[in-house]
Amino acid sequence: MDLFLQYLVNGAVTGSTYVLVAVGLTLIFGILGVVNFAHGEFYMIGGYAGIFAVTAMNLPLLPAIVFVLAVAACVGLAAEAILHRPMKDRDATSSIVSSFGLAVALQNAALIVMGPQPQRLNLDASKMPLLSELPTEFGPVFLPHQRMLIPLTMVALIGALYAVLRYTWTGRSLRAMAQHSTVARLCGVRVDRVAMVTFATGAALAGIAGMLMSSVFLVYPIVGNMIALKAFTVVILGGMGNVIGAAVAGLLLGVIESLTSAYVSNSTRDIVGFVIVIGVLLFLPNGLFGKSVGRS
Repeated sequence: MDLFLQYLVNGAVTGSTYVLVAVGLTLIFGILGVVNFAHGEFYMIGGYAGIFAVTAMNLPLLPAIVFVLAVAACVGLAAEAILHRPMKDRDATSSIVSSFGLAVALQNAALIVMGPQPQRLNLDASKMPLLSELPTEFGPVFLPHQRMLIPLTMVALIGALYAVLRYTWTGRSLRAMAQHSTVARLCGVRVDRVAMVTFATGAALAGIAGMLMSSVFLVYPIVGNMIALKAFTVVILGGMGNVIGAAVAGLLLGVIESLTSAYVSNSTRDIVGFVIVIGVLLFLPNGLFGKSVGRS
């Protein structure tokens, strides 16, 4: 039972990463209708930005997080200018092909700038105790600080995003665009600004996930490939455009992978999610939780 609880918590930590990446991805699709295959590169850039902020700029934790959010948001704005603005009046295939091209361009840019050698955020426990590898004991469960910070950050960011979407004018504009873009324009919603906010928010969420995970796993130019596949898995499971569904599905996928790795084999953990997606697409095409908002 003790080991089961440990595996459960480990899965929730990994699932929190999936949530941050997938929520940004489902926002971009649900509001703008853009299928962004370069979304995993936002995660990769966040990892490298975190390493640079801590090692080169010598920033403490909170300023480093702000720096990563700013860098990832700027990359998201650039991606919006490439993937959405010139493609919004064309068919969806154009933005899909463009997102593949952007992904390859970002991977090669990272290869040139950062090199092919995998890197990891090496932390000084005296400088950043919240990201140290020192474990905290919760009964039978042991969780290093760096891993414990991931679900805490996820809850804080997703909670803040929900509050913005629910209670602010910007959030109402985003929801209006998701429901019917033409009516939103007629009601005075500035569509171009909504698109920029959407891409910047999605990229920032993925970037902060990359930074937090860079203290646990290695970062390299193509690290975003697998995380993008996992994010699409989560989005399909939760329902395309469903933010709450993506959050629940992300945690669920992380737990399922952790239990599969523990009780079946580590080599099958990446397979189980895709098998579940095939089953969901066969029997529940709108995902486990359906579509919360759609585009007309």
